[in-house]
Amino acid sequence: MKKMILSFVVIAGMFLMTNSNVANASEKPSISIVTEDDGFVEVRLQDLNEKIQASINDLTSEYDVQTLKYNEEKKLTKVVLIKKDDQTTKKVYFNENGEKIEKDKDANKNVERESTQQIEQLQQPPFAVLDDPNQHDGFVEVKLEDLNENVQSAIRELGNTYDVSTITYNKDKKITKIKSKNKADQTEKVFKFDDEGKELQHKAKDKELEKANELRREQKENIETQLP
Repeated sequence: MKKMILSFVVIAGMFLMTNSNVANASEKPSISIVTEDDGFVEVRLQDLNEKIQASINDLTSEYDVQTLKYNEEKKLTKVVLIKKDDQTTKKVYFNENGEKIEKDKDANKNVERESTQQIEQLQQPPFAVLDDPNQHDGFVEVKLEDLNENVQSAIRELGNTYDVSTITYNKDKKITKIKSKNKADQTEKVFKFDDEGKELQHKAKDKELEKANELRREQKENIETQLP
């Protein structure tokens, strides 16, 4: 009889322990890890380069920094700010040079720039097409100081609007040819000057340039509208 009672107590104890373990297991919280799918991870201010730190510090007089994240692949820093006076939220992006990009769609500026360059290479004819077909007929690279004062003055005036990439001169034709890029929209253009510093107009070439530049502007607009 005592053995039967002891056996019953042991079985009852095992049953209670089993139920207790099941209950404890059901009470344990589940842990889930959520990661951002945009590639941005949290960083400290001191982990960023000095240019970005300086740009962020300039904002702290007007804003409080809520979050600070960095995308290694895109080389972009994302900062969520809260304005001190009205508590409105603002998201700002910085590139590696500490330059601020305020629009969310411009967060992919680096990627957009690379895409634009690729499209330009495909869509815009090179200088060999835009310029005269006989561009290799005696034009050789020269320095600015090698030219006469009239041409030097014309090129310096051109530098107010354009960045000069190459200067070539044709001794037989006495023509100076300048390849340049517009500082505002980065469109390319070829200028030609005679020895008096007067620009030579090429209507056919200018029309081709205008078409190429217009196509490039349209392509850039299409890329911007497709960015998130």
